[in-house]
Amino acid sequence: MSVVVIALGATLCMQVGYLLWKISARGQPRIGVAPPLQVARALLGDWRWLSGLAATIAGWLLFIRATTLGDISLVQPLMTVGDVFLIFLAVAFLHERMSRQEWLGIAVTIAGAATLAFDPSASPGTHIDSTSLLGLLAASLAAAGALLLAVRRGARGELALALTVGLAFGCGATLTKAMTSAAATTAAATAPPMPWEFALDPMLLAVMAANVAGLVLLQAAFQRGRAAVIVPLQLAVTNGVAVAGGMLVFAEHVSPTRWCGIGAIVIGTALLHRGNRDVPRS
Repeated sequence: MSVVVIALGATLCMQVGYLLWKISARGQPRIGVAPPLQVARALLGDWRWLSGLAATIAGWLLFIRATTLGDISLVQPLMTVGDVFLIFLAVAFLHERMSRQEWLGIAVTIAGAATLAFDPSASPGTHIDSTSLLGLLAASLAAAGALLLAVRRGARGELALALTVGLAFGCGATLTKAMTSAAATTAAATAPPMPWEFALDPMLLAVMAANVAGLVLLQAAFQRGRAAVIVPLQLAVTNGVAVAGGMLVFAEHVSPTRWCGIGAIVIGTALLHRGNRDVPRS
């Protein structure tokens, strides 16, 4: 159960970071419109955004630890529990409105996460299928390109951006698991490697690239829509990429219980997405 506890700690840290980013998005130069240097200066000069970055990094370190100890197909869906925390904060402090259908989606998502907590077992071995990993990354990149093209055409930009963020973070999560699995196969000690031991790992550059892209796109999405809907939607896509990576890349066994939990999370996030159509923005 330590995997479950660490994953929950990771998502709580990340959701605090997301909330601070959403707050800092107000008054910031619009990403994609303002010059990149102006955007970078504004973000780095905003203590709220920097505090959010620190919280997110702490969550990422805990996430690395969780993927070292358990399956990515378990750890990443559990990260969805943080949605509930973020949504309540968004409603309480940002005064974002939620429809009945969205509240139903939250309840279904919580039920799915609770179901996953009953199946914390990890798959044996540290197998990595490099061909499947490259295929998953290529497919995600192609889908992200199509979604960004839709954003340029003005088709519900915040939703397309949220989906793109999910693809970026999903690839980052899968690459993180590949990095920890590779380290585990070469570790001489019986104890799993700690997060700071990956500082010199060449794969860390790919992990950082995927996550930085996700962070930039997430800030752009926050400038266009509600955090209470953007974050659950991006996490749904992140979960899908991570579960696919777990099965195809790492040969993880997804039990019926885990499938039920993942399915509930997908349904819950779909309800959140559909409910977004009838609620005015704050």
